[in-house]
Amino acid sequence: MDSLCICYNLVDHNNLPGIPPLPEAYIVPVTNERLGYVEKQATPATLKSFEIPYLDTAHEQLLEICSSLKTAVLEQQFRPAKKRKTFGLVDILKDPKIKDVVINYVNNKLSDFYELVIKNEYSVIHNAQRKDPFEVHRLSIGKSILNPILEFTKTDEGIDYAFSLKDEEKVIIPQNHSIQILLNEPSWIVVDKSIHHINNLNANKLKPFFSKEKITIAKKHIKTYLDKVIIPVIKNVDVIANGFEIVIHKNIASYKLEIIQDFIKGNYVAKVIFNYGEASFDYNSNKKTSSDVHFGDNEEIQITQIKRDPKAEKEIIDLLESKDLKVNANLLLETKTSDDPLAIFNWVQNHHKDLEKEGVEIILPDLDNKSVNLDSHEIEIKNKKKMTGSMSKE
Repeated sequence: MDSLCICYNLVDHNNLPGIPPLPEAYIVPVTNERLGYVEKQATPATLKSFEIPYLDTAHEQLLEICSSLKTAVLEQQFRPAKKRKTFGLVDILKDPKIKDVVINYVNNKLSDFYELVIKNEYSVIHNAQRKDPFEVHRLSIGKSILNPILEFTKTDEGIDYAFSLKDEEKVIIPQNHSIQILLNEPSWIVVDKSIHHINNLNANKLKPFFSKEKITIAKKHIKTYLDKVIIPVIKNVDVIANGFEIVIHKNIASYKLEIIQDFIKGNYVAKVIFNYGEASFDYNSNKKTSSDVHFGDNEEIQITQIKRDPKAEKEIIDLLESKDLKVNANLLLETKTSDDPLAIFNWVQNHHKDLEKEGVEIILPDLDNKSVNLDSHEIEIKNKKKMTGSMSKE
């Protein structure tokens, strides 16, 4: 045994409808970079006894999330008053209103969990049993975010449509891979034992394509299907249309600067938002296109697609950088020279009139529930002398 690590086991709860896999934390030995058999459940007490540091690391928050998502804890938190302890989570989830609250709570916790565990590349396994070496159930960490692609094909019978996932230059056809959904929204899935995040898509939309490559919509059902299934997601995904005319827009109409707080660094920065007319894109967003579909006069489907123009966006960013701003690692703008966390406000005050003349909208936050005033100001201090006899005091 070379060392010990904290390992997170994602456990399916098939008896709990709507509840995604919940994480449990364990202490596991590592030999030649391979996970061995579990030693103990990872708790503050056991970690201390094994002399495994976790305080002031992401593990501390992850352990708190694991603890809050134990079924016994969820039962205690969401069990209605006057119900006995035997009224378990299965019973609680039978009430649709309570079920929605529970699932929202669990999803919010899991969203933080996956962000932290993926960012720190901690060991993750799926449905491991104590009798098994955990390496057998280990998941790798996908390095890229998957972008969904919705493909329409016009046929004599109606429309065929399919979802695929783009991993950089590689296209993943769900039917050809082993895929498990870890979290619906935000979407986290396992593709061939590798964890990935999906941009702008509820993972449940992929389920029909686990067993088939495409779905055929008969002509008489097209409008209903588009309204209920396609239109809610089409604005946020890339679209390929075969046999349809696509109208493409690619011009920036205007842009905004929104001043926001970077909660990690503690300073205020500027987020650039590009307006392309019917759609807007944050400069720091991975989203590249926005699509829409509607029916023409003869019930013909018309697809409109707005595509970002990286060259035009870069020209605007270069212009802002020439005004003493710089782009940070998160593609947000901050001042070049000052370490003052509020320096961006001074920059806005100095440049807002010129920017507004150019048609740039500036969105300011409230600070301590008070609005920010960009008007020029000065502080004038006057010293008054009070005469007492022949002596004066300032």
